[in-house]
Amino acid sequence: MLRIWWSVFLIPALMLLYAALARLLPLKRIYPSPWPLSARQQRLADEMLRRMLWQFALALAALAFMIMQSLRLLPMATQQFVSYGIIVLQLLAVTAMVIPIERALRNQPDEEETMEHTKIATERAPAKVNLLLAVGEKRPDGYHDLVSVMQTVGVWDELTIRAHTDGGIALTCDNADLPADETNLCYKAAVKFFSYTGVTNDGVSIDLKKVLPMQAGLGGGSADAAAVLRGLRRLYAPELPDAELEAMAADLGSDVPFCVRGGTVSVRGRGERLETLPCLPESWFVLVKPPLACSTGRMYGLIDEGRFYDSGVEQAEAMAAALDRGDLPGVCGAMLNTFERVLPPDSEIFTIRQRLLDLGALGAMLSGSGSAVFAVFDREDTARMAVGALRGTYPETFCGKSE
Repeated sequence: MLRIWWSVFLIPALMLLYAALARLLPLKRIYPSPWPLSARQQRLADEMLRRMLWQFALALAALAFMIMQSLRLLPMATQQFVSYGIIVLQLLAVTAMVIPIERALRNQPDEEETMEHTKIATERAPAKVNLLLAVGEKRPDGYHDLVSVMQTVGVWDELTIRAHTDGGIALTCDNADLPADETNLCYKAAVKFFSYTGVTNDGVSIDLKKVLPMQAGLGGGSADAAAVLRGLRRLYAPELPDAELEAMAADLGSDVPFCVRGGTVSVRGRGERLETLPCLPESWFVLVKPPLACSTGRMYGLIDEGRFYDSGVEQAEAMAAALDRGDLPGVCGAMLNTFERVLPPDSEIFTIRQRLLDLGALGAMLSGSGSAVFAVFDREDTARMAVGALRGTYPETFCGKSE
């Protein structure tokens, strides 16, 4: 009987042998595709083939054994005829294994093809503080002359930018209080990038995860817009120099060029003249946002009404010298913010500032036009203790390292 049926078990045995050798030997490919496959597609095809070889071999062997037992009483000629038919069916089954593998490959496109259709860039949008902010007189163009030293702080929003082929600009945000439409600075930054560079916009989506409080003087909106510009450059124009990105940024807002560059930077004019300074000595910042809001326009209006102007030249020179020496207390000693001059004497901002100084800050001041107060610490543990002391009263309290 076996001299008739042994050939029926040959194909399942060869399938098991091939699967075992493919697992044991370091073969680069075992699925013989008639056309080139990417490395990912080849791995998928090889794994599917190995699994199907085991499954089909065992199933075919079990089926052959059951048929052999069922026909053992029939004449040998009939058994031999049936065995040939089973071999033909086995060969057809082996050939049919190609169908699910090819279907899986069609549903798993090549990595290069996937990247071509979906490009993604993730960018951080860190906060900024004004170590110095001297507001001068209003210029004929309606802007004020500024003398400022800005610093990036390691507390940030996060933006994910996806290029696709659906057309238009789509903006989403996890903060319902922030409009996700054409009025948002992120949207305007995307429009500016495509119009400035001439790159065709087949479609881009921007997902904004907000951490930085709004109306705080921490540059949240400007930082987000700058992150959009940087992300779009990565996706569409990696050769674009920083100077051109900062030129685009200047049309979006006074703080946006700095937010493109980051670090420790002297800012003059209306925010378009930047000069990178020596890095601030390692320090930790505590940012405290009280519930009150300060309208930037109103704050500038109060400065103009009282003519509370500052040149800031002396403080800027002292701060630059302290940065050159790596003298953190010297930097804090030169801090100035003209906007503090228009706050009422009983403002909660002064209460927060004094509390931060009492908690060990080397310096504390209003950031930008407010209403956030920042403090500079030379030790991380002291800064985090201050956060713990204030967060119960002011939930929007953060700690970040100088960047």
